[in-house]
Amino acid sequence: MAAQAIPRARRLVALGWDYLLIVGWLVLLAGLYLLGLRPLYGLIDAPLVVADLAITGVSVLPVWIYLVVTEAGTARATWGKRRAGLVVTAVGGGRPGPVRIMVRNAVKLLPWQLAHIAVLRLWTGQGDSVVVVPALVLCYGLVGATVALMLLRGDRAALHDLVAGTRVLGNPIDR
Repeated sequence: MAAQAIPRARRLVALGWDYLLIVGWLVLLAGLYLLGLRPLYGLIDAPLVVADLAITGVSVLPVWIYLVVTEAGTARATWGKRRAGLVVTAVGGGRPGPVRIMVRNAVKLLPWQLAHIAVLRLWTGQGDSVVVVPALVLCYGLVGATVALMLLRGDRAALHDLVAGTRVLGNPIDR
């Protein structure tokens, strides 16, 4: 028996709650910067790939870890998904396992990472259109594909769900 698709609104509510946490992390980073704590400042003259890795390490990686730890944990849900009564499952409905969750969230955060790569090059004036343009096109293409899939598919599976073999369903405990 196929699992019933959850309403789009529940998925958006979960996303909103999780974005509050992510924005909180970014506000904390900005606050530390304003207080004079600038560990990445020494990277101004570093090669762009080093700066890319450092920015990933302080912004994308902590969010990826949060997503992986919460979705691979016993609740199978981020804070936002728990508040919305949702869980991440494998396509067949069982536990997705840590590797699926890691892949799921790497694909989910890939547009953010691509945007960082492009913006850093534009901001520093070292923008090479061979890197910037494909990064931005792929970034927006992935976001567009994800949104379109969630809106058009009956099971509400996003791109990262299809790649990882996962689905977001209503929590059976909440039924």
